[in-house]
Amino acid sequence: MKASLPVPHQERIENPGEPEEENRGALRKRLLFSLAAVGVLLVLGFWLRWRHIQNVSLHVDEFTTLWAARRTLELGAPLMPSGVLYTRGLLATYVTALAGALAGLDYTTGRLPALFFNLATIAAIFAIGRREWNGRVAWLAALGLTLLPEAIVWGGRARFYAQLQFFTLLTVWAAFWAVKAPDAEKGWSKELFKRHLIFSLFFLLALFSQEQTVLLYPPLLLGMALWRGLRWLLRREVWPAHALILAGMVVRYLIEIFGQPGFFETIQAERPYVTPRFDVATAWPAYAPLLTAPERLPWTLAALLAVGVALVALAQQRWRLAHLRPFHQATLFFAWPFLFVLIFILTLVGGQWREARYLFLVQPLWLLTGAAGAIWPIEARLAREPWRWATTLALSGVVVWMGWQPALAATTRQVEGYDRVFEYVTRHRQPGDVVMTPQPPACAFVLGAPCDFYAVQRVYEEFVINRDGILVDRWSGARLLNRTDQLEATLHSAPRVWLVTDAFRLATRYESDFQRMVIEQFDIAFQERGVMALLAQGWRAQPTYTLEHAFDPPLRFGRLELLAWRSTAPVIGEPLHVELTWRAAAPIDRQLNTSVRIVSAEGAVLAQQDGPPARGILPTTLFFEAALPDWKSLSPPPELRPGRYRLEVVVYAPDAGAVEEGPLPIGEIELSGSSN
Repeated sequence: MKASLPVPHQERIENPGEPEEENRGALRKRLLFSLAAVGVLLVLGFWLRWRHIQNVSLHVDEFTTLWAARRTLELGAPLMPSGVLYTRGLLATYVTALAGALAGLDYTTGRLPALFFNLATIAAIFAIGRREWNGRVAWLAALGLTLLPEAIVWGGRARFYAQLQFFTLLTVWAAFWAVKAPDAEKGWSKELFKRHLIFSLFFLLALFSQEQTVLLYPPLLLGMALWRGLRWLLRREVWPAHALILAGMVVRYLIEIFGQPGFFETIQAERPYVTPRFDVATAWPAYAPLLTAPERLPWTLAALLAVGVALVALAQQRWRLAHLRPFHQATLFFAWPFLFVLIFILTLVGGQWREARYLFLVQPLWLLTGAAGAIWPIEARLAREPWRWATTLALSGVVVWMGWQPALAATTRQVEGYDRVFEYVTRHRQPGDVVMTPQPPACAFVLGAPCDFYAVQRVYEEFVINRDGILVDRWSGARLLNRTDQLEATLHSAPRVWLVTDAFRLATRYESDFQRMVIEQFDIAFQERGVMALLAQGWRAQPTYTLEHAFDPPLRFGRLELLAWRSTAPVIGEPLHVELTWRAAAPIDRQLNTSVRIVSAEGAVLAQQDGPPARGILPTTLFFEAALPDWKSLSPPPELRPGRYRLEVVVYAPDAGAVEEGPLPIGEIELSGSSN
């Protein structure tokens, strides 16, 4: 006789061995227990996600959803001022617009749909876990989703990911429910047709929530074929649902092509979605933390255990899936789409699309499979129900202990403060002011109308469209400003010019001459959470430099290197304007300030000015290969005698006072008598 694996406990709604009244009483107790358990998780989940909504600024992508929702409220469709249709997360846009119609569209109401969809996913994962495995798997998986940091984040953002995850989970469950439909004894099976129709409905809802849903169809189709056979897919109760899904994919593609002319083609050319490079080693670091972080590794190992046990059981059943115990069938069916999506994004997704959020739609499947693997040893070793629940609750305590701090951190982890900065600009904007930004949807939503310019020089091609010979931003219709001469002309013609950007984009999306003009002409009017409102009030003339010196090779100051310096004429009684030109010589992990000094032959410091390079507009942590200016103004004492003096420079960390390098001489100046 062959040894077989222990059979996990599978809850049943009915027990024919009990009298009817006792069976009803047991059913009521289970129902009340389930409702109480879900209620506790929903309250906890709501509190965590509400903290995120109240504490964390809007991610830049949220403004696009909110702007599209506002356009939908105004026009009935997310038709942008540029004339294109905002197709990303189409269903989520309408849901957000509905929330805005009911309660007024603002930051909070725009985020509420994601909150409710995420809470619904917690309830759904519990219901599915209880139905397909048992109550202990349901509780553990739902607890994991409640505390999952990215679920807290996306459950508190005005984007489509929470909605996508909800419909994805229901889609996978409906597919499993469909393959388990009993065959009719003869002829038409109404039940089979109904289940497939529901499966296709959930799939289409997920598809129109976000097009990434297409990744689900191949593994689900293959799973159905493995469970029931290829001929089963051709049954008249089955194939219409798949025809409906394929038609939905075609419609979704046509909406993309005609609603966003040129968008799909430009993305494929600039940063393609799919590139068959199979470079797993490069892709893995983007997703590894989701599976191997200390608080997540037990889930992954438990999921592997569940799948391994199910495969052993399948081998014992001579690879006949339909003969497996329901517990193991559910494990294999739900694990397979997760594994397929993971393999796909590790091997085929383009390098610029390797982000953790693209695994979010199938993370409930990982949690369910992990919960099944954690519960299986409990079911196999403990016979009494109270002991099983006691062990499960102890395991839940471990989950909370490991997951609580990451969950809390997700409720306060800030993003760029574009909301705060644009609100500042809205309050201080004057008639005739020009506003430009690399984030035009945020500008349009907060200011109530599109900005004057979409100011960016790199990585903009997919976000612009030609309208009457002019390139404009797709989402707001703001005119593209991508040349330094355009910036200069605007500064000369407008009384005041605002540039709202974050330091990272200023460092990476612009050429050095553009960056230099920004640093020369703009001042920081307001900054919050890495975002700056830079204000230029007319054209600012630069000093006339008479002395210049370049270093070849550059003069090294630790992690900064000095390329050149120049100064105005050194005259006693007048400020000496010095401009240094720096670039990074190595990665810089802290702010570095510079000190320029006039030093006598005896080594006495006669004048100096300290401060950050680039006037603090760009931190040195974002200095790269571009050459950036550093202006200092020194006032030599009026009692100084004419003669030769040294210029020395020190580079240091202002927070700790540690000297990076210096003082080092960079040249000499000859002070002449006062021009008076």
